[in-house]
Amino acid sequence: LLQLIRAVMGHLFTLWMGTLLQLCHATIYTNDWAIKVRGDPESVKRIAEKYGFTNMGQVSVLKYRAYSLIQQLSASVLITRVAFQVEWLQQQVVLKRVKRTSRRSRLCGHDLSCTEASGCQTGMNIAAAWRRGYTGKGVVVSVLDDGIEKEHPDLKPNYVSALGREALFRKGTLIISNLADHGTQCAGTVAASANNSLSIRMLGGDVTDIVEAVSLNFRPQYIDIYLASWGPDDDGATLEGPGPLALLASFSNSPQGRHGRGSIFVWASGNGGKAGDHCSCDGYSSSIYTISVSSVGRRGVRPEHLEQCSSTLAAAYGGEETKRMITLRPQQGCSRTLSGTSLSSSLAAGVIALTLEANPLLTWRDVQHIIVRTSKAHHLIAPDWHFNGAGYKVSHLYGFGLLDAESMAKEAERWKQVPAQHECVEEEAIQIIHPGSVLTSAYETTGCSSAASAASRHVVYVEHVVIRVTITHSRRGDLSITLTSPAGTVSQLLAHRPLDNSTEGFQNWEFMTAHSWGEQAAGEWTLKITDTPSRKRDSSAELGLFFLFVASLRCETYLH
Repeated sequence: LLQLIRAVMGHLFTLWMGTLLQLCHATIYTNDWAIKVRGDPESVKRIAEKYGFTNMGQVSVLKYRAYSLIQQLSASVLITRVAFQVEWLQQQVVLKRVKRTSRRSRLCGHDLSCTEASGCQTGMNIAAAWRRGYTGKGVVVSVLDDGIEKEHPDLKPNYVSALGREALFRKGTLIISNLADHGTQCAGTVAASANNSLSIRMLGGDVTDIVEAVSLNFRPQYIDIYLASWGPDDDGATLEGPGPLALLASFSNSPQGRHGRGSIFVWASGNGGKAGDHCSCDGYSSSIYTISVSSVGRRGVRPEHLEQCSSTLAAAYGGEETKRMITLRPQQGCSRTLSGTSLSSSLAAGVIALTLEANPLLTWRDVQHIIVRTSKAHHLIAPDWHFNGAGYKVSHLYGFGLLDAESMAKEAERWKQVPAQHECVEEEAIQIIHPGSVLTSAYETTGCSSAASAASRHVVYVEHVVIRVTITHSRRGDLSITLTSPAGTVSQLLAHRPLDNSTEGFQNWEFMTAHSWGEQAAGEWTLKITDTPSRKRDSSAELGLFFLFVASLRCETYLH
């Protein structure tokens, strides 16, 4: 009888834990809506008053409005009420966003000047860039985080207080943020290599698509660099990217920022290495518009937390498991912080600020070209370092290598803007992937050079390659994907993720690689999808569609 009771209790406990986990991952709906309304501002006001909304204002530069319902209504009731006046609407859900840094310990009485431990050793040459007279003067870095302690003595001289805002909606207003831990750490790291920062508080409360859209496109003609040291959960199972509003307001609109030169987005590549995560499953860091930065210790050893993927552009020092970096903390203090891509991306934002001071006319693509040309493999240890078809050394761990502030500044001084971006799109038919098998799809392309293609589509040399896929599959974590360029460069677009048990597959998901940078686009591109079942399954996977985007230069001048 005792054994029976134990068995029943064990079964009930398992059911209870399963239910609890489902609740923890359940979608949390807010009472806020994003709505695209037909008509002028007066029409918007009338609709809000008629149907019980609080008008929270326009969402960034978009022709969308943020509304908060006075009373809770179901989506079906709301749609029925406003169907004739509304072109599009979206109920806001709470998004889980994690800060990509490790734990810290309190520290006082230390000099926060640039030292070997803080990433200013010979490898990154930050002090050498200073000696050339660059301090980041006139370049504005927006720290998108949980806020900055603006009164901290090491931040106050360069904090743009008039622009420090809180993007978390409170009674329909934006208010100034005061104290925050993670944001202060990141801002302190930026300040270690460059000056001028402001804080947009978007973490620490309910983050929604509206919050991200407002934050990622706040004052784009004034702000030069947006620093994001956070992202979707690095748990090895999450697949998530920007929502429709964030995508429209920021990345799709980023080339118009900085008076047409393009906003610079610097993103932490991710801290999910221990969980077997792959940063290609993070739609923020794998965008062509972001500079995804990984982390490395001063001895060149891969930190245990580091993820690898083909979208990582470069690396910066970010501490080690046993060696801590010194940075700032709230209440006018300082701390030793363990490794994390938050710190490396913050350091990278400071280095890019030095580069923009050297040449304020650089476009967002110019900055990426300079990073590719000047980053160094140095002592960085990785098993997959290889030269691509254009002669660049690249790795899935560190991209094109460690950022070099002096080399970037020198390159910027003599840099001429790259020609306009071209985009070539190719499509592949639906195919079936059987369990335990490999699907190889080869596609011969001319880079859209045919007479039928517009001149603006003709791609000669590659910058980014994006593969958009829809794959139905009974266990997403069993899939791995590689792309081989005509020059023979192999990009690991996706690696197996042991903890990813999702049955949702990939729906119009974009994988990106920068590993073929500078190679010729024309030739045979080979996509290989491998299904390695982790448990017995009968279902097959279906590759729904396959798009190839190649954004490129048409001039060889800038390649070497």
